Amino acid sequence: MNKFLILLGAIIVVVSCKSDKTVLTLSNGIHISNVHIITSEDGTYSPYVGHVVTEEGKIIYVGEEEPTINGSFESIDGTGKFLIPGLIDSHTHITEVQGMLPYQMEAHGELAEAFIAQMPKSYLYFGFTTLINLGGISEKQISDFNSQPLHPDLYHTGRSGASVANGYPMNFAPEEFRFDGAPNFIYLESEADNIPDKFNPSDHTPKAVVERIKKSGGIAVKSYYESGFRGMPKLPVPTKQIMNDLMENTHKNGMVLTVHGNSLEAHSFLTDVGVDVIAHGMWNWGEYRNVPSDSLPDEVKNVLDLQIQKQIGYTPTLTVLAGEEALADFLFLNDPQLKKVVPHKLLEWYATEEGQWFAKELFSELPTEEVHKIYGGIQAQAMLALKYLSDNNGRILFGTDTPSAPTYGNQPGHNGYWELKLMKEAGMPLDQILASATINNAQAFALDSVGSIAVGKKAHMLLLSKNPLQDIEAYNAIEKLFVRDTVVEREDLSVN
Repeated sequence: MNKFLILLGAIIVVVSCKSDKTVLTLSNGIHISNVHIITSEDGTYSPYVGHVVTEEGKIIYVGEEEPTINGSFESIDGTGKFLIPGLIDSHTHITEVQGMLPYQMEAHGELAEAFIAQMPKSYLYFGFTTLINLGGISEKQISDFNSQPLHPDLYHTGRSGASVANGYPMNFAPEEFRFDGAPNFIYLESEADNIPDKFNPSDHTPKAVVERIKKSGGIAVKSYYESGFRGMPKLPVPTKQIMNDLMENTHKNGMVLTVHGNSLEAHSFLTDVGVDVIAHGMWNWGEYRNVPSDSLPDEVKNVLDLQIQKQIGYTPTLTVLAGEEALADFLFLNDPQLKKVVPHKLLEWYATEEGQWFAKELFSELPTEEVHKIYGGIQAQAMLALKYLSDNNGRILFGTDTPSAPTYGNQPGHNGYWELKLMKEAGMPLDQILASATINNAQAFALDSVGSIAVGKKAHMLLLSKNPLQDIEAYNAIEKLFVRDTVVEREDLSVN
């Protein structure tokens, strides 16, 4: 009798489990089975083997138990593979052709067109399914990018950044075009005599500028604190009142304030104000620039401590320095990975006399060894600041500033992979690196539909043959990408 009751109980449990099993009916779905799922909502990871199901580009199931699936769907066996969210680069400039000035783009139209057509695929090739353009962008440029058959999701900060009049980066443009090219400049009383009369100050208050950026579809406001570098004259910078007004109006409009700054002076100012994100790491230590590269001055440490306390987003952008240093010799152009994402004729052009124009402008006759020594010292300080934040619960966000200048050293996608490796070289743990490029960026920029593998989110995911929590090379071991409702083989994204 007891044996009968035990058997009956077991049958009831089995039937009950079967009846509780998830049943899904799909019309255009994907089922990824038996895969190591690596995702997080708070930066801590507990990988497990399970199943992910998507329908029409949305995730509808994530779990250890295999669901019953009916209808039309594609099955992908993830055994021995690793599934992570698509990566987010929160600092890009998709409006430029790396290494070319506008007149060169016009003179070499075929090269420029090939680059522009390949660019979205190059970002995807290295796993970047979401980009934020932190600079001026036109509606046509957005439309052209989004019209490509395969492309990352693109977010932006409007027609131009919120630069103060005649400040960075307006200073690079000729005076006759400067203000028309930066429609969201902020009126600065100290520059009143240098602002054309046709511009009404009331149209260029922080409030008016933020409202224009919001109306244009921007998700964030990009501003700048840059007093000058490389022999520039002293540049005007925003006052604390301007920055506070910018932040207040940005938040009122449901956006994020991210500000360019890479010096101790800039980070100190921006940390005191309490901006949301500082769009660069701190590598210019001012009067402390010559201290040993393994020593963190108290003043630098104090600013970083306050950033940690206020949980200000910190974007290291280590490839800004690396991308310039890369011009010192031809080693960079010999990287075989570049041939995957840069049109080959453009690579050949970079090696020509004309293509070397920016290298000559930067380094003139400076010996290659001296260039590496100078940049190595600055980069060491940038890495030391990042390591300190990493060790002390700083809010680190992934971003590359691709391209940071007219350098061919910052190539789409490739630059992101390089940045990931440099973060590892700085001593940042692999789990923090993954979080910085996924959930941290999603939360910092209020991108609720991406950043993790969860029901209801976009099906932006990467299938890897290596574990990114154990090996930084995993980011170059992508086998497939899931971009909305499309499964993409990585090699199909490389240069033809």
